[in-house]
Amino acid sequence: MLTCCGAQKHPWNTFSVRAKWMPDSVSCLIVAESPGADPEKYFYNERRKVAVRTIMLSGLYRHGLIVEPTLPAFREAGFLFDHAIRCLLPSKIILHEAKLAKRYESPRASTARRLRPFLANGSPVWVMGVLARNAVALQCTEFPRDISSIAKPPNPRRLPEAPRFFVSRYLLHASRAEVAQIFTRLHSVLNKNAAAKCDACARRIRRKES
Repeated sequence: MLTCCGAQKHPWNTFSVRAKWMPDSVSCLIVAESPGADPEKYFYNERRKVAVRTIMLSGLYRHGLIVEPTLPAFREAGFLFDHAIRCLLPSKIILHEAKLAKRYESPRASTARRLRPFLANGSPVWVMGVLARNAVALQCTEFPRDISSIAKPPNPRRLPEAPRFFVSRYLLHASRAEVAQIFTRLHSVLNKNAAAKCDACARRIRRKES
């Protein structure tokens, strides 16, 4: 039994993420907040549709960052999805931790030492949500402790003082327009040259200017 939450396993282990979905080389680590309370809605549960995964894969595919909107393509492109907090927790606890995380004081997010090897490899990191920001800041001195609202401008953005880090709000908390903005800005971080030729990026820019 896990001392952190009383469960037998975290979803990361239940769904064999390291064995089945770990890329040979991680080209982009995505750190989200927590898996919620329902294990069926876990990102790597391929037996059912999962909202955040649908949005994620659709956005990456639209920008040509994966060859098709599937988990195998996500893995083959070098993407890895993890959470600041791996425990299955009720929303009341998650909201409390998120409130503390705005001040970098979430006890649960502070235990994410398992992220250190991925954060140390020098590849881009997408930090999605305040719990993720709290966790990454405590595990990587390169990441600055910004206390601005993650849901307001200048976010979503590449951090100027740590340019391999991209910060945004959690996808399920964002509007459709915000999601489009997130992926357009992320594309430039992951591959600036490809983003300059991307139809999805160009459409987003034209829509903003019109």
